[in-house]
Amino acid sequence: MEREFAVALAELADPGPFLTLSNGDPETTNVLVCADGPPNARLIDFEFAGFTHALHDAVCLHVPGPAWMRVSTTGQASGSAPLPQVGEVYRRALAVGVPQAEDERLYGMALAAACVAFALARLWRLQVLDRRTTGDDSRAQLVSILEATASTAREHHALPQLTGLGQRLAEALRRRWPDADVDTAALAPYTPRRR
Repeated sequence: MEREFAVALAELADPGPFLTLSNGDPETTNVLVCADGPPNARLIDFEFAGFTHALHDAVCLHVPGPAWMRVSTTGQASGSAPLPQVGEVYRRALAVGVPQAEDERLYGMALAAACVAFALARLWRLQVLDRRTTGDDSRAQLVSILEATASTAREHHALPQLTGLGQRLAEALRRRWPDADVDTAALAPYTPRRR
């Protein structure tokens, strides 16, 4: 597992062709969509802006972020083929300027590393969440973050030991916090929840 941590950290520290300018806080709450549609969307909150790994910006497409929001496209437009997942849309757009995004191994490793980094950063809240009262939604959110991270890494066949760690941590937290042992996929979307 130590080797996988080193690989993930090296990937994020030296992004190579995946180096990009980011607002530094690529969460769904930092994109304003105007009434006249997505072509006029605005990215906000640039206090952490800088050059970083492009896949940091894709984490919110795979793992729930603030207020449990996760960007997704499911279903299909009327009378048409199923809509592509927004993560694939991001990947295709990135590949226009960064052809390496088409390489499944490179892209999968980078995305898994970025998701793992996000999940580990969220674990700092463990002691705070442990002190919260039974039924606090933020506990289930942490479980959901760990499970989504593990699922994303597994889907891309990357970082198997860290994937297993994330899954085991989620299972341990479900046992420790019975109130967090819920089917998060069954929760109604956009329901206000504490984080």
